Formats: sequence, structure tokens, C-alpha cells
Amino acid sequence: MSNKGRRKQYIIPLLAGVGFAAVFLWLRGTLGKTDAQEQLRDVSDAFFVPGVLLVCTGALLFVAGNGIFDMLNFGVMKVLSLVRSEKYRAQQPRTYYDYVSAKNDSRRSGYSGLLWAGLLFLLLAGVFVALYMTA
Repeated sequence: MSNKGRRKQYIIPLLAGVGFAAVFLWLRGTLGKTDAQEQLRDVSDAFFVPGVLLVCTGALLFVAGNGIFDMLNFGVMKVLSLVRSEKYRAQQPRTYYDYVSAKNDSRRSGYSGLLWAGLLFLLLAGVFVALYMTA
């Protein structure tokens, strides 16, 4: 992956998370609040929610990219091919091994940006929770 593509992999989830946090803070009216504890609570919530979403999405894409759902996909494809034409069935892989071999050639990777961005947001949420507890 090129250096520019690698940067995109991290910048896009970070921007999405910051955008989500900004909308969350705006909807809660955090900037208009005068109590410091309420502001810290809102900011920690604003970083926690996108952090969890990014980590869970990244983890799901990671396990899906490693073939966790291949057996399920193959089974559904075989059942649905029963109602399709013979020409369509001839194009489909006959065995699970053939299916997995074909899928391994076309697998995508590079979802670590989601995981790292999510972990960063969770870390920031933890910092703001600690500040909230001490304030």
C-alpha cells in the first residue's frame, strides 16, 4: 500500500469519529453548559461512542477478511444456486476448498486504521472520564 493510501486509512476514520463527536456535543448543547463536570461527561461520551463503533467495525471487518463467514456464505450460495439456471451453477465453485481458494485471491485487508482510530477515541474517552472523576 502506498504512503498516501496508508495515510487515508487512518485519516478517514479519525475525521469520521471527530465529526460524530462534534455532532454529539452540538446535540447535547455542551458548549452552552457552564458546569465543568457536565462538559467533561459529555466530551467523554462523545469520544466513547465513536470509539466503540470504530473498534467493533474494524474487528468485524478483520474477522470477515480472515474467512470467518466463508462457510456460511458458501452454504447460502449453494442453496440459492438450486433455483438458478444450470449455466449459473456451472460457473460456481463445486467444493468448499475451491470457494475458499478463489476468495483468498481476492481478499482485502487494511482495516487497522479503524481499530487504531477507535482505540485512540477510547483512550481519549478514558482520559476525560478520569478528569470527570477528579473534578
